[in-house]
Amino acid sequence: MRARAAAPPLGDIAVGSMLLNNRSYVQATGPSVSLTLNNAPAKDALMSLARLGGYGFVYVGDPESDPTKTTPVGVTMAFRNERFDRALNSVLLASGLQAKLDGRTLMVGTAISSKTFGPQMSKVFRLNQVKVDKAANYLASLGASMNVINTITTTTGEASSAGTNQLSNQTSQTTQKSTQVETYGASVGPLLGLTGTTDTRLGTVTLVGDPQLISSAESYLKQLDLRRRQVAVKVQILNVNLANDRFVDASFSARMGDTFIVSESGKGHLNFGQYKPGGPSGSGIYGQGVSGVPGTYSSYGQVPQQRVVQPMVASQSVVNPVVQEQAVFPPQEPGGDPIFVPKLDSMGRPIYVPSSDPAASQTLKPVYDSNGQPIYVPDANPAAEQTLKPVYDNKGRVKYVPSSEQYRQPGNSFYAYIEAQIIARNAKTLAQPTLLVQEGEKATVETGTDVVVNVERDENGDTGTTTYTYEKETAGLTLEVDVDKIDDNGFITMNVNPSVSVPVPAQQAPGTETGGAQIFNLNKRDLQSGSIRLRDGQTLILTGVVSEQQIEEVKKWPILGDLPLIGSMFRSSESTRSKDELVILVTPRVLDDDQGGVFGYGYRPSTQQATQLMQNGF
Repeated sequence: MRARAAAPPLGDIAVGSMLLNNRSYVQATGPSVSLTLNNAPAKDALMSLARLGGYGFVYVGDPESDPTKTTPVGVTMAFRNERFDRALNSVLLASGLQAKLDGRTLMVGTAISSKTFGPQMSKVFRLNQVKVDKAANYLASLGASMNVINTITTTTGEASSAGTNQLSNQTSQTTQKSTQVETYGASVGPLLGLTGTTDTRLGTVTLVGDPQLISSAESYLKQLDLRRRQVAVKVQILNVNLANDRFVDASFSARMGDTFIVSESGKGHLNFGQYKPGGPSGSGIYGQGVSGVPGTYSSYGQVPQQRVVQPMVASQSVVNPVVQEQAVFPPQEPGGDPIFVPKLDSMGRPIYVPSSDPAASQTLKPVYDSNGQPIYVPDANPAAEQTLKPVYDNKGRVKYVPSSEQYRQPGNSFYAYIEAQIIARNAKTLAQPTLLVQEGEKATVETGTDVVVNVERDENGDTGTTTYTYEKETAGLTLEVDVDKIDDNGFITMNVNPSVSVPVPAQQAPGTETGGAQIFNLNKRDLQSGSIRLRDGQTLILTGVVSEQQIEEVKKWPILGDLPLIGSMFRSSESTRSKDELVILVTPRVLDDDQGGVFGYGYRPSTQQATQLMQNGF
C-alpha cells in the first residue's frame, strides 16, 4: 500500500479590480416618456426625445461612410410612463448608434467616443518593469488606438537574370528608406476613443484623449507594471566517485636441460628439446643467444639514443721553408769575406724568399674561417676511433630507444615472482553556487579548468617543422537556471540544468606524439530538469543516482590454474570495482527587495582583500 501526499490547497491569485461605468449608457434627465414607435427612423426619434428633455441635438456622421448608401435605421418599441434615460438609451440600443452628453448637447453618431467640445488630456507614463511594446499591445487590445512608426527599406536595381526577382550585385542598385505610421487597436473595449504612442528609448507611453479614459488607462498600466520579483536559487551538487582495483599476477620461468618452461601472467610457454619449432617469431637452436631462441630475452628498459661521429682534426696548410733575403757586397779588404746585408721593403719590413736548402723542413699552420674559428676536416688516420654523441629532439630533450642487450636463461634455473597491487581512488566534487535571478530571466555560472582532450600534429615537409594544435574543454561545474515565473502563492517555476565533468587521464597508444601535453577524457554528467515548481524555501532532490560496476578478469593455465595453493602460480587475476553517486539539491528563496536580504545585499567577504575592494568600490 502506497501513501499519497495530499496536494496543497490552491492559493488565491493576485487580483486587481476597478469599476468601469458603461460608456454607452447616457445619463440624461427628463420627464417620463410614453410613446409607440413602429419602424420609425432612429434619428428622428432621438431628436424628439432630446427636445422633450430640453437638450440640443447634434448628429455626427462617419466621414468614411458613403451617405448615399446609408440605409435609415428603423426602431420599433412602446413605452408608458418610462424614465427618460431608459427610453433614450433603449432607442440607442435598438438602432446601434452611440450618444454622449457634452454639456446640454446630445451628440449622436456611429463613432463619437473621441468627439467632444471640451479639451482633451495628454499624459506620459514612464514604465518600470513592463516593456513599452507589451504595454502598447495591452492597451490596444482594450480598444485604445496605438500608433507605431515603421521604417521600410526598398532596394531597386537591375535583375540578375530575366524573369527573377533577385537583384544583381552591380553598383546600379539604389536603396530608399521611408517611414510609415501604422495604427492598430481593437474596435471595442473600455478604452475606445483613446490615442497613444510609445518611445522605446525612454520607456514611455503617451496617451491622448478624454481625462476619464486616461484615468482608466492609468489604472490598467499600474496593474500591468507590477515589480518583477527576484529569487536566490541555491544549488548543492555532490558528485562522489569510488574506485577499488585489485591486481594479482604470478609468473615464473625454469630451465632443466633442453626443457624450458615460462608462465607469464597466466599464459604458458613450453619448449622441449634443443630446437625451437617454427612459428611467427622464427626458429632456431636453443642456446645460440640470438633473438627468437628459447631462453633468450631482450633486455628491458631504454637507453639514450646516440649517433656515430667520425673522427675530426683541425685543418692545416703546408708552408714551405723561407729565408730572409740578403744583399751581397764585396769584401772591403783584399782576401776578406763578402758582406751580407738584409733587404727591406718600402715599409722597412724584412723580405723573405723560398729557402734553397734541401734539408730545410716544411711547417704546418692552422686554417681559420671568416670568423676566426678553426676549420675541422675528417681525420685521415685509419687508427683513429669514432665517437658517440647523444641525439636530441626538437625541444632539446634526449631521445631514448629500447636496449639491444639480451638476457639468456642459465641452465638448471628457476625464477618466480608474484605481483599484487590494490588501488583505491576517491574523487569528490562538492559545489554550492547561489544564483540571483529575476523573474523571466536566465542566469549561468561556470567554473573549472581547461584540459586538453585532443591533439592534432602537423608536419611541414618544406621547413621540417612540426606544429601541434590542442583542443581544450572545461572540466568542472556549469549551472544554468531559468526562472519562468514567481506566483503570488510563494511558488517558483524554473528550469535547472547542471553539468559536472571530471578529467580522467587517457591512455596513449605507443608512439603517439602529443607535444608533451597530457590528454584527458571527461567523465561528464548532465541533468535537464525540465519545468519544476517549488515553494519558497523548499528543498528538492533533483537526482540521487547511485551506479556500481564490478569487472573480474582471470587468466590461467588449463587445469593447473585451478589447483589449490600452487594454482596461483599459473594464473593472473584482475578486479575492477567502481561506484558513482550524484546528488543535486535545489532550494529557491524569493527576495523581499524592501527589506534587503543576505543574497548580495548583506554579503560579507571572508578575505581582507575582498573587504578592501568592496569598501573602495562603494
